[in-house]
Amino acid sequence: MKRAMQGLMMASILMVGAIGIASAALPEPQDPQVVANMSYEQRLQMSKDLREQFKQATPEERREYRQKLHAKFKALSPEERKALREKMHAQWKALTPEQKKELRENRKAMIAAMTPEERLEMKKEREEWMKAHPNEKEHWNKPMSN
Repeated sequence: MKRAMQGLMMASILMVGAIGIASAALPEPQDPQVVANMSYEQRLQMSKDLREQFKQATPEERREYRQKLHAKFKALSPEERKALREKMHAQWKALTPEQKKELRENRKAMIAAMTPEERLEMKKEREEWMKAHPNEKEHWNKPMSN
């Protein structure tokens, strides 16, 4: 009986350890300037991989990832952010309608995998960002349809 209990406890410990390894933390966010220099295919693959990792991550890990990503953007100078935004906007305009649709669907799937609380938190983060940067609000609210 004692051996059976020890075996059961050992199996439980191994299972918890395996689950911990399987749900490894999200990777460090890429530098925004590096991402801007990626091809469409590279960026799409990176976002698909990240979406799969987001599904396995906890809400806390996803929040930490977003905070690190925001910090990378904040580390850029205003001129670098403006240049990056213009470059990304030009790249978006150069995409085909099918590519734009694929990117939108991927983004929607990533957000759909989040909890309602996380989506609300992201909305609040965006609103706070818009309050902090009122000159940028008009630009970010423009649709990227062309």
